[in-house]
Amino acid sequence: MAFLRRCYTCQVSSVAARYRRHGSGIVPPFRDTVDTVKKLFKVMNHGAVCPAIFRSSLVILILSALAIGGYKARPWTIGAAESYPARLHSEGVTIAVQPLFQDSLAARVFDKSDIVTRGIMPVALLIFNDNDFPVQVDGASAELIHEEDRLRTLEPGQVVHGLFSKDKRNVWVPQPVPRLPGGGRSDAEALDDFEHKFFDRKIAEPHNKAGGFLYLRLPQSKDIRGYLAESRIYIPEISRVDTGAPMIYFEIDLRPAVDAVP
Repeated sequence: MAFLRRCYTCQVSSVAARYRRHGSGIVPPFRDTVDTVKKLFKVMNHGAVCPAIFRSSLVILILSALAIGGYKARPWTIGAAESYPARLHSEGVTIAVQPLFQDSLAARVFDKSDIVTRGIMPVALLIFNDNDFPVQVDGASAELIHEEDRLRTLEPGQVVHGLFSKDKRNVWVPQPVPRLPGGGRSDAEALDDFEHKFFDRKIAEPHNKAGGFLYLRLPQSKDIRGYLAESRIYIPEISRVDTGAPMIYFEIDLRPAVDAVP
């Protein structure tokens, strides 16, 4: 029995370590966990009858490992205007864009390791205001333009639902299905983070900066780098806050940002 304890404790520790490393947000790879659970029960039933309390302890340990994988908001700060290769300056305002078109780039900002693979590309939109009056930019009106494509941002709720939805097809599930601890809280934390970083409508105060992210649904393209290199971000709704007067639109080529990423 001592051998069995050591065996399944080692296996559960392995599961917990996998969840701590994964960084994929609310739902780490479920199939890997299922396979491990199967192995644990097989080991525990081999050559000995497993007491009910032993099984209960195992379930608690596995659920604790799952809880470790909850979504954690990651810090993000706006850099200097010169650090963004794709930028444009006009009327005392510099606007820069930075498409996070690789999973590794997006994962630096959001606690999800496969955002781009799932078809969502965060695009950072940064405003640097050198004027003596505040400037407002409407991110909802911004578009990514590529030939006939004109892509606008999704709402954070749409993004979180798409990224963290659970596909239960062809997955073995224990019966009865256990209630995972903290799941609702993790959903809320992910939504809070995506909403907090969303560029809906931002105001850059005089001699200050502001920024956030657009969430674009990518078209089915095998060459996303080539697609973006021939695309541009169009930002039509920019205005002075003090008078409400419109300012000139911005149209920023994405190629410099794409070429800057190895």
